[in-house]
Amino acid sequence: NILTVHHTIKNVDRHLRVRIAACCFNGFSNKLLVIDRRGNIFVFDFVSKHYWRLTIRTPQATVVHASPLHHSEYIVGDEQGHILVINVEKSIISRRNEVGHAAVDQISWGNRLQTFTVSNMLMRFGSDAALLNIKNLKVSHRLEFDQSRHTLKLAGYLPNSDQFLTCFTNDTLSIWSAHSQEALQITLPIKARDRKLRLLRNNKAIPEFVLRGDEEDDANLVDDLAFDCDEENFADGTLLSYSFTPNGNKLCFTTIDGYLLMLSTASFELDKLFRLRDFVLKQVEVLPQPKERILFGITSRGQAVMLDLENTDHKLIVQHSNGLSLNVSRDGKLLSVLSKCGEVNVWSTCRLYNTLQAKTHSIAQLRSVLKQPKLPGPVTCAVNQELRQLLKRDRLEAMLHENGYYPEKYRFVIWSSLLQLPCNGVQFQALLKLGEPPIVRQNARGLRIKSDAQRRAVIRVWSCLAHWCKVFGYAEFMPHLVFPFAKHLMKNGLVVFELMATLLLNHLQLCFEFYPLPPENYLAMCKNVLQCNDEHLSKFYQALEVEPKDYAWSLLMNAFAEVLEEQQWLALWDNIITEPQYFIIFVIVAYSLLQRELILRLPDKDAVLRFFHEQNPIDVAKLVSRARKIMKKCPSQVHPQRFLPPFSPIPTGVYPKFLKYPSNWIAEKEQQTLELQKQHQDIDARIRHLELEEMQMMDRLQNGLKQEEHTRRVKEMEKLYQETIQREEERISCHRKMLLTYQLEVRQRKSEVMSQLQEAEQRRKVLEMEKDIDLLMHRIERERRRHTQEMQFAEDEIRNQELELLAQQYYADTAGAPLAQKYYDNIKKMCQERDELQQSLREMTLQNLDKPRRTPRSSACAEPHLVQIERSIQEIQREFSDILNSD
Repeated sequence: NILTVHHTIKNVDRHLRVRIAACCFNGFSNKLLVIDRRGNIFVFDFVSKHYWRLTIRTPQATVVHASPLHHSEYIVGDEQGHILVINVEKSIISRRNEVGHAAVDQISWGNRLQTFTVSNMLMRFGSDAALLNIKNLKVSHRLEFDQSRHTLKLAGYLPNSDQFLTCFTNDTLSIWSAHSQEALQITLPIKARDRKLRLLRNNKAIPEFVLRGDEEDDANLVDDLAFDCDEENFADGTLLSYSFTPNGNKLCFTTIDGYLLMLSTASFELDKLFRLRDFVLKQVEVLPQPKERILFGITSRGQAVMLDLENTDHKLIVQHSNGLSLNVSRDGKLLSVLSKCGEVNVWSTCRLYNTLQAKTHSIAQLRSVLKQPKLPGPVTCAVNQELRQLLKRDRLEAMLHENGYYPEKYRFVIWSSLLQLPCNGVQFQALLKLGEPPIVRQNARGLRIKSDAQRRAVIRVWSCLAHWCKVFGYAEFMPHLVFPFAKHLMKNGLVVFELMATLLLNHLQLCFEFYPLPPENYLAMCKNVLQCNDEHLSKFYQALEVEPKDYAWSLLMNAFAEVLEEQQWLALWDNIITEPQYFIIFVIVAYSLLQRELILRLPDKDAVLRFFHEQNPIDVAKLVSRARKIMKKCPSQVHPQRFLPPFSPIPTGVYPKFLKYPSNWIAEKEQQTLELQKQHQDIDARIRHLELEEMQMMDRLQNGLKQEEHTRRVKEMEKLYQETIQREEERISCHRKMLLTYQLEVRQRKSEVMSQLQEAEQRRKVLEMEKDIDLLMHRIERERRRHTQEMQFAEDEIRNQELELLAQQYYADTAGAPLAQKYYDNIKKMCQERDELQQSLREMTLQNLDKPRRTPRSSACAEPHLVQIERSIQEIQREFSDILNSD
């Protein structure tokens, strides 16, 4: 680590850390630009070894890149969707534009940068993207997709190209043209990966990267591989991030299910596939040297790692936690890691590569020197003498009687102290070196354990037990007895082995006297104790022909793990290990007594047998209390203490032999196995000899048959060729006839076509003449209409002139005459009309007078009307008289 950048300020009485928002190297890889969350911009110069802060600020920055146009310019995107170009030499913001309304996530550009008209930069903000020009920052096209079907997740330009890619939440990878905005190619990397996985019969053929050792607990990996939804902004899909190799010929994808895909940018087909077994990469960058084989990445746990794509065993953890993003300089010599705590660590990739090489060389030398199985690390059973003195039995018994179980954190330490486990690491290592015995390897094939790590732990302890005593390798129930202990102590096989060896030497020492038969003596003690405490239940078992091997041995073979829940099992074994070694017999009897009412209601023997292989509700505290009561009240003549010797721990530095088993039967079994193996080998040799003879005979027969078949097929082939040649000759002659006929038809068609062409040419000429005549007629008609209109205009002009002359003559004649002379005719006419009106009024008046007086009311109504008419007439007469007097 050559540099660590953090921005810490003093706020009142405490120091405040301002987080770094974004950082990048310049084009020459000799400067580092850092922007914090408050918008402060710092420039670090690695050549002059000093730094300075710019006077401008860009708050809420999310991404920054060195501009490809000018070495002193940087392109910045912020959370508001703005794009800025800052000049570090002049300390100004030279260009600025608002592109979107969401935070800018990605910025990339194509190869044509020296133009103002081409869309040469792509920006992605959230689920939207836009194409713009890098010189004027103007948006030329916005990428809009149907977000009801899929959402944009990744977008960026291909290196040295005018094409860009888009990746959606359905893991569809599309390649677009920046000129036409049309999709050129669509590919599905996840389907290609699944197809390749199906074709590979053995998944081990896929190179794997593993950051942890095999001894790590698989249960912890689930938590480590889980993503925080608030931190990771991917709703759907498997593809997580991408990166191009520096020369642009490979495209690297990481997936959320732990794979690394390498695609060829020429065809976008899957080139290489890597499995990330216990981690997931959120971001990747490939170094240009050496030979693009070194990859840097940020894992889901915040680790910055260095991986060698050529050798998956070579890996290096650069930063152990808090990694947020990384950036590699253009020349590949510097690496910056942005942390969640607000720091930026700058690393030398050359030194990291040398460290990786030194580490791999040291590991190779160490493996070559050791050449032996890996031993567990510091085991919990290696308790020092002071701790052993503190964990006294009387104190532990008091703790157990008070709580009913031991503390989870110190449980196995307490077990090791109570059982006085010696931690014989050298002897255990000697047993591990012997590997898996053939009988264990054969019986372990049918072992069904979901977790591979737990299965390996069980087989490891079982193999050591089989080497320690042969009978344990032949005991089919042994893995079921070892499994519950190995499950909780999977990282520590030494403790499990010595724990099992102590239990077999003390608690279960009578279980192998008559192997492979059930332990009759041990089961007889269970039967006697049960009969003394509940005779009715014992008779019920006898009536259904339920033997002790059914209700006692079924519990003992798996150490009660099949009928108890995990925490209940741990609490029970806390008490079994603390009590004397024969206490387990009373626990078996107490289990039947506590479930007495339920057992007595079972209808048949099959139901009783199933009952002792199923989990049933039970209180472990009551079970242990009942077992203690039975042990205290047990008569001395049936008490197991008479038949079991006192507890004897394993001595330090040696594992004593277990001898209470039929060794003669094991020897006979091994002898029979050897004889059977010899017989199988002899039979296999004879079968191979017979198969060899059969193959030789078949070869001879096949050679003769082949020769005969070859001759027959040659004749058939010659006949087929002759028939084929004859058919071809007939076909050629037929084709010649057809060709002549076709030539004749072509001539006829040619003459018809020529005649049709001549007719068409004549029709065309006629149509052209008709068109010319129509045009001429239209022209003549237009001229005639124009002349007619001109004549009408001339006539109207002459008529207007005549009217003007008449008007002028009339005005000239009547210019000095009085008004009475001018309007004499009109006045005369009006006088006549007046006379006629007076005459009609007189007639109307006479008619009204002649009418009878029956309607006086109506005449009274009409009289005013007549008066008004007379008044109007008088006014008219007065006006006429005034006119006459005035004239």
